[in-house]
Amino acid sequence: MPQSSISTPTSFTYTEEEISELVRSFYAKARKDPSLGPIFEAHVADWEAHFLQMTDFWSGNLLGTSRFRGTPMPKHLAIPGLRSELFEQWLKLFKQATQELGNQSLQLHANTLAYRIASRLWAGYQMQYYPDKPLLALREL
Repeated sequence: MPQSSISTPTSFTYTEEEISELVRSFYAKARKDPSLGPIFEAHVADWEAHFLQMTDFWSGNLLGTSRFRGTPMPKHLAIPGLRSELFEQWLKLFKQATQELGNQSLQLHANTLAYRIASRLWAGYQMQYYPDKPLLALREL
């Protein structure tokens, strides 16, 4: 069976606290962003609950914890008018947040996973809203 180029490490070089800091740093940037901010503000009612849920999501993906309970695809499909540029801006801000933390291992793993996740969400969105058009890939920033 082919193995993925990125796997969850068995010895972690980043912590739950760093993941929480990453989530909060990213959303601080996203909320101020002229294109992403209004989307998040329209769809997130309780920011503290969102921070905790997203920390659980990233902790599950990066540390193998199993606290996250959610369905990201339907949540994104419910948002009208998303475009590839918005997903790419999300990735840009996420990369800025990981870089600012200064943990290269977390930066590498989180950025790789973020691109994969964003690509899957964007592909699912296109299949839902543009089923007769070819899928467009996100640019790696």
